[in-house]
Amino acid sequence: MIQRLSKVIIGLWAFVSINVPIANAFAPTNSLINTRQDQFGLKLPSRTLRIDIQSFAKEEKAPVDDEKYNKTTLWDTMYDRLVDYHTERGTSWLPRAYEPDQKLANWCRTQRFQYQNIESGKPSFITKERIRKLEELDFLWFPRHIRWEEMFQRLVEYKGKNGHMRVTSVRPKSMYDPALANWCIRQRASYKAIQAGENTFLTPTMITKLEKLGFQWDGSYEGMWEESFRHLLAFKELHGHVHVTNYYAPNQPLANWCSGQRNNYRMSMISEERTKRLEDVGFIWNKRTGKWLISYHKVKIHKEKTGNWNVPKDYAGDRFLWNWCSKQRLNYKKGTLSEENIQLLNDIDFPWTL
Repeated sequence: MIQRLSKVIIGLWAFVSINVPIANAFAPTNSLINTRQDQFGLKLPSRTLRIDIQSFAKEEKAPVDDEKYNKTTLWDTMYDRLVDYHTERGTSWLPRAYEPDQKLANWCRTQRFQYQNIESGKPSFITKERIRKLEELDFLWFPRHIRWEEMFQRLVEYKGKNGHMRVTSVRPKSMYDPALANWCIRQRASYKAIQAGENTFLTPTMITKLEKLGFQWDGSYEGMWEESFRHLLAFKELHGHVHVTNYYAPNQPLANWCSGQRNNYRMSMISEERTKRLEDVGFIWNKRTGKWLISYHKVKIHKEKTGNWNVPKDYAGDRFLWNWCSKQRLNYKKGTLSEENIQLLNDIDFPWTL
């Protein structure tokens, strides 16, 4: 019995210690097993050996599972950081360059990229569960929504700085923000379209955020509008008309306000009462018509002051006024001058020939 056991031990030792390539050691062929059986007179359990080797190979795959676990842990860690950001700021939107936590900003962009891969049918590692968790934080997937959030945050900053959201109203030049003013007009126009049963980009979440901020959908802001209207009446008393140019150095805020009224009129965002009050003082909704009337009133004032129609080329009051007069005569000869403009010029005895 002892002699037989010794033979087994010696045979196993010889089999293990022999200089066999690693690949063959883990996958022994039948010829190798038969050779050892002939040499030592042993019956090696080849089937059992293959099973043990396969089991060993399976154990070698453990690090892959560990790597997957680590990736999941990293995603959850970044998600927790986004939750903290959302709790503090009330939004899950981060600017592209966010110095306090650039890694989190980059991670958010990666989630959007993976989501867009799903939308376009490409491979993506983001799961439905992760999408659900991100959407619980009102996560923004698309560029247009990101742009909207950027402008909303700009409005939040504007309110914090100025104490109001009258972006389209008269204010000091240092606080003027034309891009934000136009954005506010578009929000009101979209909201009105929704009320009329139309589909727009404005979502219920966006509407709620604006209303919580105190955004006025009709853009009423009564006090500021009335103040600007009084400035317009003062302008009329001084110049005899209300055709304020887009760039009016003595009162640029008034010029901005007039442009805002025209924009609101074009977008149907101004009340009938205000429309009537502006028209009653001669307010012109069409900019081109307004420019023509500005020159018309300048010619009229020149005639009243000098008593003649001799507008020199280097007229100090407006160096372009001579050109304007020449253009009216030329358009009259061509027949391109409107009947309304002809009548206005005839009312002040404008000479069609010199």
